[in-house]
Amino acid sequence: MSTEQVCPWCGSTDVIRTIPEKDPFHVMVVCQHCQKVINDPAPLGKQKNASTQRAIEEKTVQLAMHGGKIVAIKYYLTEMNKLPGNNIGLREAKDAVENLIFSRGLTSAIKQPSKNGCVIVLIVLVLVIASIVYFYTHR
Repeated sequence: MSTEQVCPWCGSTDVIRTIPEKDPFHVMVVCQHCQKVINDPAPLGKQKNASTQRAIEEKTVQLAMHGGKIVAIKYYLTEMNKLPGNNIGLREAKDAVENLIFSRGLTSAIKQPSKNGCVIVLIVLVLVIASIVYFYTHR
């Protein structure tokens, strides 16, 4: 794994670590190409992890809107457990998905589970009873 830092503005790998005169314990990282200060000198692996996590969260919200909350929780749980250093359980995944949905104000836009199964069974049952009654009355 590479620990090389990349400038978030220009993408250059030419970064310089500098130590300010007033605060020698605070190290600044400056891009040599665009001369901008990089405030968060996080390693490249952590930057990839954060962007991957954001992508997982976006896809989770889309799945929740189109497929329902259970599908989104299942996706979030499997994808977050694939990331190194993340080992979450079902409860944490459920809470995280609900917080994502609530923070974006999409609680009412989530697809609710279908409750038409009982109605279909009742219609089939009525048709069976009607056909039995018809069969015995027209003999």
